[in-house]
Amino acid sequence: MKICLTIYSSPWSEFAGGGQIAVHHLACALQRMGHDVHVLYSKSHGEKITAKPPYTLHWATHFHCATLNFDIFSIARALKRLMKWERFDIIHGNAEESFFASDIAGNSKAGYLFTSHTCMIPETGMILGMLRPVSFLKSINNYLLRSSAYKASRVVTFSEFSRRLVLKGLRKKKGKRVIVVSPGIDPGWFEAKRQAEGSMDLVSWGRMEDEKGIPELLRTLKEVAGRISGVRLHLIGKGNMTDSYCKQAEDLGVLDRVIFHGWMGADEIQKFTGKCAAGVFPSRVESFGLSMAEAMGAGLPVIATRVGALPEFIEDGVTGTLVPPGNIPALYRAILEKLENPERAQALADAGRETVRQRFSWEQSAQEMTTIYQSVLDEL
Repeated sequence: MKICLTIYSSPWSEFAGGGQIAVHHLACALQRMGHDVHVLYSKSHGEKITAKPPYTLHWATHFHCATLNFDIFSIARALKRLMKWERFDIIHGNAEESFFASDIAGNSKAGYLFTSHTCMIPETGMILGMLRPVSFLKSINNYLLRSSAYKASRVVTFSEFSRRLVLKGLRKKKGKRVIVVSPGIDPGWFEAKRQAEGSMDLVSWGRMEDEKGIPELLRTLKEVAGRISGVRLHLIGKGNMTDSYCKQAEDLGVLDRVIFHGWMGADEIQKFTGKCAAGVFPSRVESFGLSMAEAMGAGLPVIATRVGALPEFIEDGVTGTLVPPGNIPALYRAILEKLENPERAQALADAGRETVRQRFSWEQSAQEMTTIYQSVLDEL
């Protein structure tokens, strides 16, 4: 089967998120199965990428614009050009960049499906959305994404939580065509070694954005520092709010306890987490929770919030610790429990590692996706 996946940006960008990483690993797994896999990413002018994955790479121009993802045009242009000499069986979109992909696939008699990586899907189409112009302009990319999903033969989600959101956004018009396929995680996480005896270091990685709960984490750190003098917080990742968080940490008097590492590769994070006492992820919403699954795969004791898809694979008191979102006293107590009872924390982490090992395999995901691809092709 000849497959083309699309996603704006790329997993090698400093601002890559879970969607880009997931596309890369799915493409690798599909290629290992014997499929001819191509991925169309976008990159900025002058961005140098030396990656050599096992699948075929294609590039479009990436535009940095918060209001409207102009990649919908560059991706469409590149995809049309590709379709002139590549006869793809399947085009698989992963965000609003695939807005025109359904028509392009239809013109070439290819199947089109879509994976939703987001928690925000409007419940109306673009025309009705325009009746509220201010709100529409602020969330136009979400409307583009909804349209990309609506036109797909199948919509794939990584969790039941995301599936319910998609069905609500599409007004349940897709029904059984919205399918949950659990993702995998990089096997390298399972090889991470733990050497954290006596550590008072906390770690969190992901985009530096408010939806990841960083403001709450910094406020909680101040309280924890009043009880445990050696505690430190390591924040790994980049985002629009990094400078704001530095200022918040300074205002709270904990700047000397917070280390902003910026972007790090997966292998670097895997090594670093082995020296940390716990991973803390107080997200306000998560459609899946890749960082938390990675942390569990590495055997790191995990504290997360009871939001989105996280309760689907983190069982409070069994494989990790869940607290209510925005609840600083509960987060404070959970962190103290991990730091003051490391043996108990590691026992939960070991159970979590085994859960993730059993549930999240890219090989299994690729097998399930192949079945879905075939069902799409059978309907053409």
